[in-house]
Amino acid sequence: MRSSQYRPGALLRVTGEDAFTFLQGQFTNELRQSQGSATYGLWLNQKGKVVGDSQVLRISENEFLIWSEYSPAAVIRQRLEEYIVADDVVLTDETATSYALTLWGTGGKEAIGRLLAETPTTGRFVGSHDLIVFRGRRLPGDSWEIFGPEKAVTEIRGQLLAGGAVEGSLAEMEFDRITAGIPFVPADVGPGDLPNEGGLEDVAISYTKGCYLGQEVMSRLKNLGQVRRRLKVVRGRGTPPAPLAALYQGEKKIGEVRSVGTRAGEFVALAMVSLVNLTPTAGISLEPAGPVVMTLDAHG
Repeated sequence: MRSSQYRPGALLRVTGEDAFTFLQGQFTNELRQSQGSATYGLWLNQKGKVVGDSQVLRISENEFLIWSEYSPAAVIRQRLEEYIVADDVVLTDETATSYALTLWGTGGKEAIGRLLAETPTTGRFVGSHDLIVFRGRRLPGDSWEIFGPEKAVTEIRGQLLAGGAVEGSLAEMEFDRITAGIPFVPADVGPGDLPNEGGLEDVAISYTKGCYLGQEVMSRLKNLGQVRRRLKVVRGRGTPPAPLAALYQGEKKIGEVRSVGTRAGEFVALAMVSLVNLTPTAGISLEPAGPVVMTLDAHG
């Protein structure tokens, strides 16, 4: 098993008599869950574009934690505060004191069980000794996100390393994440993109929960059945392209790079490409009619 410690992008505590009804009307996924639930979803604008993503953890009837690996706390908080009118809702930003640890690989589940006495199931979190643990989504296969105060996270990291965990790197995780086609917000899917363009409709969108900001756009997209752009995995060897680099097939621009990972002379990237202009079997260049430097991943 491997572990890697980092600072999350956001940890906001939401309390007040209207906390549930307010968040339910803002979040793309269903929050009508029991205490102990961990629900992944998105924060959209009026046009259905992606402002941020997060896990929403239900601590009690009207107390929630909003946690995100990379979406900035300031962005999520501003998005929510714009829609607090007469609601009894208090937002508290606890990001500055939050540390996190990702655990993945063989033996991770057993290690979590030994140290915290319980391993969370999908869609649930476990709280123990100032720490909160839930199943992560940044890697293919089983992984866990552990967060809490710096001292508690550092202590459990030491216990995991003493128990056989190997120090992993964010670069390792990035390569594996991108290879698996798992998008990050806002690096891969951001304020210019629709959730469906990033392949997030199945994991982050509820089509049955009722009204929330951006819900009408999501319903229209579901009825249309497809989008004109889509996030795809591309790969090549040598010097990797920079994020936002334009991609071409022949003279046609087909999209742009979003995030890139490298390993042993190989690179993989997530790219937002036009399904209208894309020829899946053709090579991809970084300039019009330029040399082929990457190809669309067969599973991308």
